[in-house]
Amino acid sequence: MNKIYCFSNVVGGGDGVAYALADDGTVLGSHWCSHESYVSHDLGVESGTRPDRHKTYKEHFPDGYEMEFISASEVTKHEGLQEAFRLNQLQAQEAAE
Repeated sequence: MNKIYCFSNVVGGGDGVAYALADDGTVLGSHWCSHESYVSHDLGVESGTRPDRHKTYKEHFPDGYEMEFISASEVTKHEGLQEAFRLNQLQAQEAAE
């Protein structure tokens, strides 16, 4: 099953942008959060939250997906997220060519 990784893009998880990144490297959403403790709600990881975001997620993954919150302290250690970052960079390179 496909995954959507949600994480704060701020060292330490403080005030700043958070992303919902598909396992294929596609950015599916972002939100400015005052702390990473709000990421799960604001990006729809918590069950029943943000049906508007899930509409977008379902468009990208019509056969289903799993959501995963990754704390700022685990971002650089998380293999799945690191692979999604790599694929995101490939998408950027292809778009630039």
